[in-house]
Amino acid sequence: MGIWGSVKNAAEKTKMRGDIALAQRGITARKKKFGVEFYNILTNDKQRLLGGSVAAGSLSVFKKNGKEDPLKDAFDAAHEDIRGMEARKEMFQQKLDVMEVKGSHSMPDNTIGQKVSKTGKKFSDAGNGTKHRAQMALVDREMKIRKERFGCQVFDMASTTDDKGKKGLIKGTISKALTSLSDHEKEIQKVVDTAKKDVAEIEGKVQSLQRQIALLDPNSEPSETEPLATNNN
Repeated sequence: MGIWGSVKNAAEKTKMRGDIALAQRGITARKKKFGVEFYNILTNDKQRLLGGSVAAGSLSVFKKNGKEDPLKDAFDAAHEDIRGMEARKEMFQQKLDVMEVKGSHSMPDNTIGQKVSKTGKKFSDAGNGTKHRAQMALVDREMKIRKERFGCQVFDMASTTDDKGKKGLIKGTISKALTSLSDHEKEIQKVVDTAKKDVAEIEGKVQSLQRQIALLDPNSEPSETEPLATNNN
């Protein structure tokens, strides 16, 4: 191979390694998105309408050969953390509610002194309201990050419909097995299946790029950026 060919191959490999790094970030981003979707649907109040008072922890998604799945432990930990965050957000909301009822608009303004007091209260309420809303937005961000971490943690634990069929966790054909699940559980399974499919597609692209790099230089050792992403932070 000539000098020009070597330079061209090096440039192509550099570009493909960059594409691999970008794809790996895409895998992590999809797992984080899965965490938000998965947590939200597990705690969706719609389950009360569809299946009575079924607790999230009792869903079949948390069962493994009749025993508790480690996935449930991860969910319980995330749920406890997020409930604490929700309580903090509710506290700020209650402060806003009090301001709505007892704010400056409720004060009299018949005299000059009352008007001055009302104006001062109005500015004070505006500042406090802005602060409380900002704190609520921060809590929302914390909850989103916690759900994303949950997704990265449990992504490999969650089984697709096909996985369950192969392992015998759902007896009979897949179509028959799904009829035994509640509507809520079917929605949960759809979230898992879609996320797994999306990640598998990205991983396929990474593997294709890795093969192309190997073809350009069969004797080269794999770059540190080439293996599939395992760091989900």
